[in-house]
Amino acid sequence: MIPARITGHSTGENWIGLIDATYGIILTLLVIELPVIILDNIKECHDHSHSFSELSIGIAALLLGYFAVFTILYDIWSYHKTLLRDAIQLKLFAISTGWLMFIASLVPPFYYLVNHFSVKLLLHYASYPALAEEGLIRSHTAVYILIALLYWILAFLARKEQFQRGQSTEKRTELFRITGTAMSKCILTLLIMVIANTWKISPPIPTLLLAISTYFYFNLFEFSRQKA
Repeated sequence: MIPARITGHSTGENWIGLIDATYGIILTLLVIELPVIILDNIKECHDHSHSFSELSIGIAALLLGYFAVFTILYDIWSYHKTLLRDAIQLKLFAISTGWLMFIASLVPPFYYLVNHFSVKLLLHYASYPALAEEGLIRSHTAVYILIALLYWILAFLARKEQFQRGQSTEKRTELFRITGTAMSKCILTLLIMVIANTWKISPPIPTLLLAISTYFYFNLFEFSRQKA
């Protein structure tokens, strides 16, 4: 990164264009992978004489899974962009923004593996080697860990910003809510991961539940504000 002494005064708004473009590329990668997986699904059905209904179930699962991951990444982008607005700790945000975008960029390739192994297990059932099931569990776990880590970093940044000098009362309240909701989603992600792995719940159901939570105000730490 170019030192602040060279660039002069900077604000968090300087990164907004970059994160918009980066998250746009990440979401595009999800779309690009869809036709490949669907064609793989069709090929497997043809090679093993599966019915049209089984093919339809597989494609529907892929589309629901894509919707879920797209929604979650969109939610993470909205948190990230909101925090960059009027950011005070610019050095911390400069470092964390790079890491957030790097971690987010790992979600599409790992989710590609989730879809790949899901297709194999769906169409081959018990006849497919146990390696596919192990691959599905590991890749699905990686996706959950990446998402949980993204929410944790966002919660950490919001918490740090909340207690900076110069923050207005309204901004502190907003940052408190971002901290609570981001941390709540981090905990929920890990909880869903444990449940999905323990009971071997096939995707995209667990990821879809996590995506649905992004449409509601979900804050496990709201009671701490009420006590204060």
